[in-house]
Parts: sequence; C-alpha cells; structure tokens
Amino acid sequence: MTTVKRYNTKKLYFPERITAALGEIFDYPLAAVEAPMGYGKTTAVREYLNKSTAHVLWQMVYDNSLSNFWQAFSNLFSQVDTDCGQKLLFLGFPADSVSLQEALRIIAKTELSVRTVLVIDDYHLVETTEIDRFIEFLALNRITNLHIVLIARFIGLQSREELLLKGYLYHIAQETFELTPQEIAGYYKTCGIGLKGSEADELYAVTRGWISALYLLMPEFIATGGCAPESCIYKLIEQAVYTSLSVEMQEFLLTLCIFDSFTFEQAVHMWGKDNAGELLAELTGKNIFIKYDARTRTYYPHSIFAGFLREILVCKALHHRHDLYQKAAHWHLKNGEYSVARRYFYECGDFDNILVALEADKAADYTSAARDTELLKSYLEECPKEIKARHHYAMLNYALHLFVHNEMTLFSELCSEFIGNLHTDESLDARARESLSGEAELLLSFTAYNDLKRMSAHYRAAWELLGRSSSVCYNGTNWTFGSYSVLYLYYRESGKLEETVRDLRQSLPCYARLTNGHGSGAEYVLEAERYFNTGDFVNAEIVLHKALYHARAGMQTGIIICALFLQIRLAIVQGDSSGIAAGLQQLRTDITGGRRHLFLHTVELCEGYLYALLQQADKIPHWITEGRVNDSCLLFPAFGAFNMVYGRALLVRGEYLKLIGSAEYFFDTAAIFPNLLGHIYTYIYLAAANKRICKEAEALSNLRSALDIAMADKLYMPFVENCDYIKPLLKKLAESGFCREDIGKILALCASRQKTVARIVRNYYFRGAPKLTRREQEIACLAAKGMNNREIGERLFISENTVKTQLKSVFEKLGISSRVLLKQRLDSTNCNKLSEFHSPGD
Repeated sequence: MTTVKRYNTKKLYFPERITAALGEIFDYPLAAVEAPMGYGKTTAVREYLNKSTAHVLWQMVYDNSLSNFWQAFSNLFSQVDTDCGQKLLFLGFPADSVSLQEALRIIAKTELSVRTVLVIDDYHLVETTEIDRFIEFLALNRITNLHIVLIARFIGLQSREELLLKGYLYHIAQETFELTPQEIAGYYKTCGIGLKGSEADELYAVTRGWISALYLLMPEFIATGGCAPESCIYKLIEQAVYTSLSVEMQEFLLTLCIFDSFTFEQAVHMWGKDNAGELLAELTGKNIFIKYDARTRTYYPHSIFAGFLREILVCKALHHRHDLYQKAAHWHLKNGEYSVARRYFYECGDFDNILVALEADKAADYTSAARDTELLKSYLEECPKEIKARHHYAMLNYALHLFVHNEMTLFSELCSEFIGNLHTDESLDARARESLSGEAELLLSFTAYNDLKRMSAHYRAAWELLGRSSSVCYNGTNWTFGSYSVLYLYYRESGKLEETVRDLRQSLPCYARLTNGHGSGAEYVLEAERYFNTGDFVNAEIVLHKALYHARAGMQTGIIICALFLQIRLAIVQGDSSGIAAGLQQLRTDITGGRRHLFLHTVELCEGYLYALLQQADKIPHWITEGRVNDSCLLFPAFGAFNMVYGRALLVRGEYLKLIGSAEYFFDTAAIFPNLLGHIYTYIYLAAANKRICKEAEALSNLRSALDIAMADKLYMPFVENCDYIKPLLKKLAESGFCREDIGKILALCASRQKTVARIVRNYYFRGAPKLTRREQEIACLAAKGMNNREIGERLFISENTVKTQLKSVFEKLGISSRVLLKQRLDSTNCNKLSEFHSPGD
C-alpha cells in the first residue's frame, strides 16, 4: 500500500532568533518592527504577544486621517478604562504641546496594573508628522507598564536616531525576518517537506528568505520539486492561488479588496448576496491570505494579496470600480463614519452624496480643525453649482467652517450663492423656503460680526422666519471662539462700551432662543468686565456671580472660562493668593470634567496672562512665548486675544525689538472686526517697548493713542496691569496736562495693586519648595524611575498600602496627579538633589 505524503502548509514557523528579538520589546517604551510587505512581521508579533502574559491593545491603521487614527486609539484605551477612552476622544488628536500634555495626563492617570502592549499595525500609512510626534512624546515620557510597538514597511520618525541613541527605541529590521537557508529548511520541514541543502540554498537565492514567497512557492515545490526563479510574486499568487478559485470567489475578493480590513457585516453589505458567510469561511478555512481576529471580529487580508487584487481591480471597467466605492461609501454613511464616506463618494465623483454626508454629520462642528475645512474646500470647489444648489443645509455648514477659519472672501461668496439658490430652487415649498431664509438670516449675522445692532436685526429676522431653533447653529459650539474675554470680542467703538453692554443684553435672548441657549451668560460677563476695567471691583464681582450661574445653567464652557478668568484677575487686585490657585484649578476642572478639551488652549492663555502679569516668564507656556497661535485650538476671531497675552510675554522676556516688529500684525488682526481692546493693549506694549529702547517720544505717542481710545469708556485696568512698564510715561503725560484726572485714577489703582502683586509673588511663588519627608523622597524617586507600588515596597521593605499612602502625600505636596508628572518634576530637580525638598526635621 502506497503511503500518501501529508503536507500542512498552514504551519507557522518562528526561528528562536526572531522570538529572542521580539522578547526585547518589553525593555523599551517604543519598538519599531520594520520590513517590507510579506515578511511575516505582523504574524510574528501577534503570535509572540498571544503567548505572553501582557495585555495587548491592537490598532490597525488604514489611512493618514488624524481623526480616524485618534478615534481608534481612544477606543482601544476604552478597553482599559472607559472614562480614559472617552476623555481622549473628547480631547481630539493632540497636535500641539498643550493637548499633548493633557493626553499624557489622561493616559498616565489610568494606572496600568499589568504590562500592556499597544501595537499599531501598518504604521507606514499614517504619513503625518503629528502622529509621529505624538508617539515619540509617549515614548519619551515612559508611561509605567506601557510599551508601544509600531509595525510598518518603513518608519520615518523624525527623532529616530535620537530615540535609538538614548535608549527609548528598539528597532527590529527587515534582516531579522529574512530566513537563512538553514531556517528555510526548518520551515519547510515544519510543513512536512524535506529539503536537501542545495534545495534550501536554491530557495534562498530565489526568495532571499522572504517567507511569503517561500509560502507561495511551496505548492510548486511539492508538485515539481523545484521553483521558477523568473516568476514574480504576483504571478505566483495568480498561478498558485487566484486561478484555482471559483469565478464567484474571485469576484468576492475583488469586491472587498478596497478595504484593508472588514467585518462580516461589511462583507455582506458589499457582496449583496446571502452566501457571504460561506465564502468567508472557505477563505479562512483554506488559509487563502485572509486572517480572522476573533477578538475584534475583523478580517485582515494579507497586504501582498490585497495589492495583487487591487492590480486586477484597476483593469476593471470604471463603472465597476465606482459601484464598489458607492457601496463602501454608503456603508460608512449608514454607520456614522461621515468623513470616510465623503472620501469614498469623492473617489467615484458622487458630489450629491458628499453633501448628504456633510448634512448628516451633526458632529461636524464648524469649529473643527482647519484641515477639515481644507478637505471640504477641495470637495466643494469641484462640486457643480447645480448640485450645491440642491443641498442648502450642507452649504450652511460649509459657510460656518469658512467664517471661523477666516476665509472671509469665500464666506461672502458662499452667502451670496446660498441666497441665490433659495430664490431659484423651485422644489422648495413655502414653509421650507421660509425656514431656509431664516437660517440664511442667522448665517448673515456672521457677516455683521461683531456689530451687535446689525447682528441683532438678523437674529430677529431669523426668528420671525424660523419660529424655532436653528438646525445649523446650536448650543454645543464654541461661542467665544477660544477667547478668554467677551469684552475683547465685542468692544468695537470707543465711547460706546456701555451701549455695547446694553446691546448684547438685548440681542442675546433672541439668539439664545434660536440656538437653545448658546452664549448664555455672556451678557453678564461683558458687564462684569466693563465694571472691572473701570475699577469698580464690587459691582464686577456681583455681576460675575450672575454670569457664572447663567453660563453653568446653559453649559457654556467658553463663557464659564471667561468668568473664572475675570475672577482670577479680581483675586489679584484683592491680593488673594488662594483665590488665584483655586481659580486656576477650577479652570482645568471645568474643561476636563465637562470634556471640553477644545478649550485647553484658552485655559493656558489665562495662565499665561496671569504669569506674564506677575513677571513669572519661565511659567508662561512655550507655545505662547513662541507665538504659535496656529498650533492651537483657538479660532480666528480669538487670535487678537492671543496677541494680547503674547505681547505681554514678549515684554517680560525683554524681547522689545520683536514686540515692536510684531505690532503691525497685532494691529491688522485687531482691525478686522474690529477689536478695540487689541488696539489698546498693542499701543501700551509699544509704549513700554519703545521706552525700554530709549525712544521716549515714540513711547509717549503710543501711550496717548491708547488713552485716546480707552478713556472715552474709562477703561483703566489695561494701564494698571501694565504700570510696571509705563508708570513713568503716565506721570509725564499727566504733568503735561494730558488726561490728568484719568491718569490720576490709574496711578491710584496701580499703587494699591502693586502692593498686592508683591505680596502674591512673595508668598505664592517664592515661598520655597514643598517639603518631603525622607521616606517620601525615596518612594518618589523609585516611582519616577518606573517602579510600581509592589516593587517599591519590596525594595524598601514596606507594604504596598504604605507606598500608596506616601505617594498620595507626595502628589498633594508637589501639586501633581500622576507618576508621569512626578517623573517630569523630579527630572527637572534631579533625584540626587532632593535635599532641597527635604525637611531637616524628618
């Protein structure tokens, strides 16, 4: 009886050399596994980690979308801690230093009790320096028990060499996955095929140890005992796999090859027949280059096989490809993945549905990132006018994007186009036309920003036409655009501030009805700011409490921040150090508790303003001192408010020439709406800078210009807060008879404030470092080095509970909330010099 030789080509094979290399990923915060497609890197990492005791978080990358990457990243961390994942999602992708620190704080606060490996597969598809920067940032901060593994065909981290040199990055290169002739023999033997030495050498010469090619050559080798060197890999796939499949299976694969991964439901939708499950079972059962991950319930085609199928798809008729894109787009549209849906609709030139996806995307807040607006611009520039004329609500959403990103020419053109469309669209009935006309009136109010009388006229007209809340402007958007001051936004005409306060009080109720309470409390913040700036601190505080009540009732985070910031400025006037600290803490609590991380930069602006006032230059956030407003979440109408902080920061850092050179830009920005407060502060800063470089005539002229604008409304505090630079100039102007009475009031307020500021700085900033006991020092240093509570306890012969209690005390004394922040604090002071924290009596 003849014995039939049995082969099992599905066997996996990992030489000890590869396993040992993978074992080192736990010694580094970041590992890069880099090799071209088909080298088995993903399978090797997956199998190794499955056999380890580590908790694995696996993220696939499908494109270079920041939002898609961040949504997947946040969802992964929801598996560890639901609240952590949700906070990361609300934060949005951290594209700047402020939000990077916040993301780090959120992740670090979720203490990982076991070794956790975050794998990001197909990382080469990200193609964005922002994600590279984020990954590098996580690695440099060495989060306890977190190891990141990047799997990619190529990895272009900007700081790659530095990370390698400093021991933060472990690199596994292509050579690790290339099988030697001896290992090729071992692989084939595992699959039931015996090789002679010369045969292993021949296979190595053809494949250079490429395991996918070895796998594809296996059937030919079994059949003929040899291999064809001239065969390309796609030809091998075609001969060994594709042609042996039924026509139906081939079509099934071509239908799904546009995805890098897919679910069962997605396959059913795309295939449109009831046998999708049977075909998937056959594919995975026969190991035809598709793996199924039971944990994520997702199918992953092999990248080489997917590339081969896409080569065939390109040769298909255009209408066939467009049908696939249509199906894919509708799948994502149905599942609320609107940006991906728009991309697929764009691939097949379906502009109608691009606009349908824009209308359906209720999360597409018009205050979203500028890059989203650029994508919309690219879609809509190509969209035929007759199609845009049918999608009125999409045009409204698009127009608001344009306004907040200062695309004013396009915004005006779109408003005209939109109104024209309303008149020519014969499909609209009377009520629909009336409603859209109401939305148009609300849209036109932005063309009158920040002229409250004209805006109010549009609000009233909108309400008369709509009689209900708007479908476009709503409560959850950013009313302040990221500004820390309502006065900055709406003070546009010298001598009419009191009238402006009345105008906002009268117009806001109508606007609030249209938007379900958007902007609630803003009128009281404006009134309180007017009182404060005129030196009436009692009435400012009274009205401020009213503002906070209404803003909190309306869940208006931006307005709450404006009110809390004014409260902090009042605390400075009153010399209340604890009030300042409580106010700063409350600012952070309100945005993180309410998950409104878009306001992180506004909070940092408030902090930067405070530190600049108190001459604490080293505490001003770097993105402010470097003038990087475009890296923030602030929207264009708030850019002038940023310049008011940036200008003061330049003063306290002694960068007088840079300040003078930047003044023209400051004036131009403040002139657009206009924002007179921006003009006042810029003139004050120019006066201070010119005084410091001995240009007193220019300084006096600048200060006169500031006073000419401000004294018509008795706005004293901009001068009082900058008296440390302009006091001699004010005295000289008063002596000349210019604004003598008003300057007298400014100097009186300044004298009182100068004493309180000195006391705050003395008591709050120079009171010495917090005192740690010797035991707290030891525990803090070990925790900063990455040890967990158990390891610290074993090292110091104390219980884990003792470690936990002592660490809590350390955190409270140092004013921090995580081990990551502890490491940063101790890095800056050095554990070897902790005697400065130590109380000698302990």
